[in-house]
Amino acid sequence: MIRPAVRADKVFLINYKGKKRILHLEFETGADKYMDARMLAYNAIMFHQYHLPVISILIYPFKTTMAQPPLIIENEGELLIHFNFVVLPLFTLDAKQYVHAHATCMYPLLPTMEGVTHELMQQVMNELAELYRKDEVTLALQYAWIKLLLERSGTVPPEEKSKIMEVLNMFDKLWDESPMVQKMKEESEARGEARGKAEGKAEGKAEGKAEGELQTSRKILVNLVKARFPSLADLAQQKAAQMSNAEVIELLIEQIGTASDENIARWLLSPTAA
Repeated sequence: MIRPAVRADKVFLINYKGKKRILHLEFETGADKYMDARMLAYNAIMFHQYHLPVISILIYPFKTTMAQPPLIIENEGELLIHFNFVVLPLFTLDAKQYVHAHATCMYPLLPTMEGVTHELMQQVMNELAELYRKDEVTLALQYAWIKLLLERSGTVPPEEKSKIMEVLNMFDKLWDESPMVQKMKEESEARGEARGKAEGKAEGKAEGKAEGELQTSRKILVNLVKARFPSLADLAQQKAAQMSNAEVIELLIEQIGTASDENIARWLLSPTAA
C-alpha cells in the first residue's frame, strides 16, 4: 500500500497539561464532503509517525458547509472508528474579545470575525507594531495575512472594510516587504514567464511551419515552370518571390500545370495576373 502524499497546514509539538502532544491546525475555505476523512488521515499518519496523541482542529475562516464531528464508521452496527476533531468557525467569533485579551496570536485572523471596525484594527496594528518593532519580517507577515483575509472577508460591511483599508494603507510598506507577498509575486511572475515562453514557442512553431510551407510552394512553382516552360524560369522566380500566401501559390501551380501553351503561362506569371 502506497501512502499518498499529504500536506497539513500547520503542525506543532506542544506541551498540553504537562504532556507532549501534536497539534494539527487545518484551514479550509470551501466545502468538502470528505473533509472529516481527510482529517482522520492526517491524524493517523502523524500518530503513526510520532506516537503521540494528535489534537486536530479544523478552522473555517469563511462561511461554507462545514464538516461535522465526530466521524463515525460502522460495519453492520459495529463501531469501527469514532474520530473526534474540533471545528472552529472563525466567522462566528467576536473579534473584540481577542483584542481585549491582547491575544496577539489571533490578530491576523480578526478580519474573518464579527465586530471588526477600523478603530479596532487601528489598535491591532499599533499593538503589532510595538510587539514586533525589532522583527519587521514577522510584522510584515502579520500585516499581509490581515490584508489578504480582509479582502476575502464576508463578515465586515463594505463601508467599514473601506475604512479599515485606509488604516492599513498607512502600513503599506509592510506589504511590499512581506516574504509571503514577495513569494506570491515571484510565483506569479514565474507562471507568467513560463506561459509567455510556451505561447511564444507555440507561436514560433506555427510561424515556422507556415514559412516552411510557403518556401516549399515557391520552390515547386519555379521547378514546374522550369520543366514545362524553361524560357519563363526567371519570370517564375520573380512571381514566386512576390507571393506570400502558400494557398494562392498552390492554385497557380495547378493553373501552370494545365496551361496549354507558353503564352497562357506567361500571362499567369505576369504581375497583373490574379
